[in-house]
Amino acid sequence: MNQVTSSEQDNNEQKIVTAPRDPFARARPTDVYWIQLKPIYKGRQIAHAERLARVTLIQERAAHLELFRLRVNTDGENKTDDTNLLEVLVDHKNRRVRFGPLEQVRMQPAQRGLGGYLLAQLIEWCQRSCGDYSITPIILHAEEVSSEESRLIREKLLLRAGFDLSYSNEERTAGRAQANRVSSLISSWNTEKVAAIQISDILNQLREQEQLNRKQQAQLSQFQRVIDNFKNNEMNQRFAIGCLIVFAIFQALMLLWVVMS
Repeated sequence: MNQVTSSEQDNNEQKIVTAPRDPFARARPTDVYWIQLKPIYKGRQIAHAERLARVTLIQERAAHLELFRLRVNTDGENKTDDTNLLEVLVDHKNRRVRFGPLEQVRMQPAQRGLGGYLLAQLIEWCQRSCGDYSITPIILHAEEVSSEESRLIREKLLLRAGFDLSYSNEERTAGRAQANRVSSLISSWNTEKVAAIQISDILNQLREQEQLNRKQQAQLSQFQRVIDNFKNNEMNQRFAIGCLIVFAIFQALMLLWVVMS
């Protein structure tokens, strides 16, 4: 019977317990910018009001691996760490990219174009730096789509980006999204739902708002002067009316005194 020494057993246990280290576990944001979620109308009513969202970007390289991650933060939404997150991992050694996360993709608020916008930004970045790299197929999970509407939204998003879809079940909820090269993908999103906000646009808006505030302040000052003039005229008129009343009473008393004397 073969005997296993304690050192060999410890080595085997260490191999089983030790998980592969994430080289980007301590990655920190490298840039932040803002986007506009445009209002959505149903008929003539506003179904979703305009909102601003903050996009946090992480770009970091470790050896032959490079990570490009985008996360969207919106106020008033209860989100977990895996919400509003898309990323691409580039393997420069094997000249291959992998879109993620590997788990379920969650976007809040839903149906506001966030998924399409983030995917378009990832594709655009990849095409600038590694357009000839091959693409690891994206695994489509059935639990990612809770309804036929959400399934169609996911399908439309991937088809618009240039992926070919193949399903493994009749419900067309599980399968794979594939593309040969990064250069064959399409960087586009629904601009009627999401718009990037440029710094120049923000400065112009601030400048216009400042000019409007100055104009309103000048109008308020003008209105205040008019009101003050009205108040002064009212006081003068009240004084004149009081004098007339006193004079009339005095004349009445004098007439009464003449008559009675």
